[in-house]
Amino acid sequence: MLNPHQTYRTASIQTADRGKLVVMVYDHCIQWCDRALEASSNIEARTKALTRVQDGLAELTCALDMENGGEIAKQLWQLYDFMTWKLHESLIQKMDEGINVVRTMLSELRGAWQVAAETVRKTQPSVVAGQAHSFALRG
Repeated sequence: MLNPHQTYRTASIQTADRGKLVVMVYDHCIQWCDRALEASSNIEARTKALTRVQDGLAELTCALDMENGGEIAKQLWQLYDFMTWKLHESLIQKMDEGINVVRTMLSELRGAWQVAAETVRKTQPSVVAGQAHSFALRG
């Protein structure tokens, strides 16, 4: 039998539009940054948490539409690459500074994506309704 929380989470992901999915990945990354900061003395827990953040960043990177996304997609790719490097550096140096930098960047980007997704939902409901229920932002 599935855990009720897992069932709800799976249903939320399967029924979310692409904008909401991006925000959910940002939420995931922010939560795991928090866990990494909380686990600063526990190397195993900290490594697991940072790996989860990097996995989320990889999802965001893979979802970028480099052909149609123009300069924004390129800039996001560079930001995600920088964040991944910063987390790797934080893991090696066992310092929180890089994690805090990444968490701040993720929070700011999450806010921007939230606003963008809400704007699209309000101004272009047919676009949202026609989206496939997958994370692939390439449409």
